[in-house]
Amino acid sequence: MQTSRLRVALLAMGAAFLLLSPTLRAQAVTGVGDDARLPDKGVLRFSVSSIWKSWYERYGQGTPGRPNGSVEPLGADFNFDTIGVGQLENLGPVQSGIRSLSGLPGFSASLGTANVQLRNNVLTTPLALEAGLTKHVAISVMVPFVTATSNVNFVMNPTGFEPNLGFNPSLLVPSVFASNSAFLAQFDTASAQLSRQIATCAATPGATGCAPINANPNGARALVTNANSFASGLAQVYGGRSGATGSLFVPIAGTAAQTAIQAKIAAFEAMYAAFGTPAITGTGPVAAQAPLTASDMQTVLTNPLYGVSAKPLATSVTRGIGDIEVGLKLKLFDSFHGNDSAQFAPKGFNWRQSFGGIYRFGTGTLPSPSDFTGLGTGDHQDDIEGRSFTDLLFGRHLWLSLVGSYTVQMADQLTLRIPDSPTQVLLASYREQSVQRSLGDILEIQVNPHWAINDYLSFTGQYYYMHKAADAYSGRFTVTDLAGNTATLDASVLGMYTEATESRLGIGMTYSTVANVEKHKSGLPFDISYFHYETTLGSLGRVPKISVDQVMLRVYQRIFGR
Repeated sequence: MQTSRLRVALLAMGAAFLLLSPTLRAQAVTGVGDDARLPDKGVLRFSVSSIWKSWYERYGQGTPGRPNGSVEPLGADFNFDTIGVGQLENLGPVQSGIRSLSGLPGFSASLGTANVQLRNNVLTTPLALEAGLTKHVAISVMVPFVTATSNVNFVMNPTGFEPNLGFNPSLLVPSVFASNSAFLAQFDTASAQLSRQIATCAATPGATGCAPINANPNGARALVTNANSFASGLAQVYGGRSGATGSLFVPIAGTAAQTAIQAKIAAFEAMYAAFGTPAITGTGPVAAQAPLTASDMQTVLTNPLYGVSAKPLATSVTRGIGDIEVGLKLKLFDSFHGNDSAQFAPKGFNWRQSFGGIYRFGTGTLPSPSDFTGLGTGDHQDDIEGRSFTDLLFGRHLWLSLVGSYTVQMADQLTLRIPDSPTQVLLASYREQSVQRSLGDILEIQVNPHWAINDYLSFTGQYYYMHKAADAYSGRFTVTDLAGNTATLDASVLGMYTEATESRLGIGMTYSTVANVEKHKSGLPFDISYFHYETTLGSLGRVPKISVDQVMLRVYQRIFGR
């Protein structure tokens, strides 16, 4: 509601300037992008833009199996050939338990294959006011309204044969837990019967049924010990005893692990029968009946029972105000001597130089630490940015704007989930900690060549270069992991692959009525621009491969002076 009211207020302010202010001595056509110009003294420049930004790829860094700098899907971090212990840490105890039960030391727990197609779209509507206080000083304010959409298409186990684990049915269906309890009771009965028979045969070797026990008394005692241990393992994994509700996942029926476990159960059944105590008649506890679907995996991510307590991997939309900017711009030199029309009827070489500064407030929002694919509306921390603007004019139609900026990003504190490595993305809730953050400073350079065809139409190209230093995170935390073990989290890992360089190429055009208004002293002075650019190269870090389209309308009105 506050965002809507602020948007309406700023639009109303702009409309009031358009309707009530007298006509200014307008500026001639300018190009797309920043330049050294300032609004004339007493002139207000109101601008509104729509910027459509989208990306579904990135220049990768540190992605397993891919060379650094190669273009890869944006969802590469969530594409798993297998979701195992390395991706979901609560599978660790399950894997250990099944290895022991099945006798397969190489068993690797797997919930199957996941594929995530991720495409981000951000619509930004900046509303900006820039006012010329003197011939050499201008101030500005910009408020961006942002709609950030993360489009997620999540596919899990497309063939159904990828995983070897599924949900443990004894945790979901009470009758399954009862069935497992009944089966484990057969192990208990067999153990008790054989233990009594061993004692009887030791006291009365000639008693009925003692021949097989007398032939191998050590084997009989070992069977009881081993069978009891095996039954306890079954209870820990599958559930069925008081205090042993079972693990979150168990082998799927028909898989190698489940088949091996059933074979060991059959072996115990045969050994007990050989010693005269055929109490085990079942085939074993109930296995998982189906692989996890995408909906099932969302349950794993969102249900606190599984330890992640995150938001689902699903499309999300975030709306709000971005990072608000307040700026100051100083014009230090102008060989045009304040006559903008000289730009289009020049003699020789002309030069204009300005400097500026921006304070950027961290009014934007970040996605929740539990939202692994969501987008925010800004960085949510304050910046100080210094800028240099140089305009070089050659002849009647060609001119060049060189723009450089350096941004110092202020340190702050926020809550994030800390991985053990950058490839770990399905992070458990206990990893959520309050860390110190210092985003890397940013150097940006723009080279904007302009071709002014006449006073009304110009074309602009752009080369853009950016280098961002690595982010720094600090904080060490002693925690208890999902297996109940003590672990240490180091926030510095969050800074890995955050250094980046980026190059972009762009092209645009501007149509202006400003020169015509100046000539005829009437009408509404405005210019409208279209600009398109794309990321052409990224390195050092994980750099989004962005495509941007921008439409901007600027209207000029005098608010004081002649």
